[in-house]
Amino acid sequence: MRKPVVWGMPISYSIEPTNHCNLKCPECPSGLGSLTRPLGLLKFQEFKKLVDEIKNSGFYIQLFFQGEPYLNKHLPEMIKYAQLNKIYVSISTNGHFITEKNADKILDNAPDKLIFSIDGLDEESYQKYRVGGTFKQADEGLRALTERKKLRKLKRPFVELQFIVMKQNEDQIDKVKKYAKETGVDKVVFKTMQVTSFKNAIEYLPENPEFRRYLVDEETFRIKNKLKDHCFALWRTSVITWDGKVVPCCFDKDADYELGILNGKSFSDIWKADKYQQFRNKVLQNRKSVSMCTNCTEGLKINIMKIEQ
Repeated sequence: MRKPVVWGMPISYSIEPTNHCNLKCPECPSGLGSLTRPLGLLKFQEFKKLVDEIKNSGFYIQLFFQGEPYLNKHLPEMIKYAQLNKIYVSISTNGHFITEKNADKILDNAPDKLIFSIDGLDEESYQKYRVGGTFKQADEGLRALTERKKLRKLKRPFVELQFIVMKQNEDQIDKVKKYAKETGVDKVVFKTMQVTSFKNAIEYLPENPEFRRYLVDEETFRIKNKLKDHCFALWRTSVITWDGKVVPCCFDKDADYELGILNGKSFSDIWKADKYQQFRNKVLQNRKSVSMCTNCTEGLKINIMKIEQ
């Protein structure tokens, strides 16, 4: 109808356990320390309060946004509480906090889906982007988890190996397929890379244009898809930072477009408030005027291929 009408609540949420991270990936504001918002950890009671409000309408929580989720010691409690309320939980991790010693503990409190990010199958390619980490640690963590899951005959978590295709690793795609079978993951996803600067576009985007979400010339880069004046996210999902800021979507990493702060308020009130409605209307009228939208992948195929095991 081209109007910012909202009849119900979101069906999914991204909730941030923490925006701290142990790595310093070149395109991640959390790891680089370039976030202007405060760093911190989501408290379990705040998470519980939010779940109690949304459980009758929402059925999916991505328990990650910025940062490494397993840095929050209350993560197992959060996973369990959401699942007790019949909410599907997914987590994305760099794997450095999963070890042979704690694999069983991770499995005892497993999310429904665990996205394991490994962007290189040797130290040179891995550390080119995952700065501060090692392929050895990530590999050992993944193998420990899948081996214990198999031995215990567990169905949870569904393990998805995510591989972001870059210049330094685009020759490893066939090797990754073999690695996925060897490690026993349930699925492997090859994904295109997001960049926010021309410098990083030149340094990291793969040579094969099929593996890019951008068009690059000698001086600039731009997203391949056409920027239409609509957005599904503003009606079906929302992102909540560790300290209760409600933001439109996962592209608002620094909460520049904060639409409300929980801090005693109900999410429902923020979702239906004038500020949210005004933002929806702005996107419907002139989406290009919202700077973060110019890098949005809505309608663009960012997963190059998915392989079920």
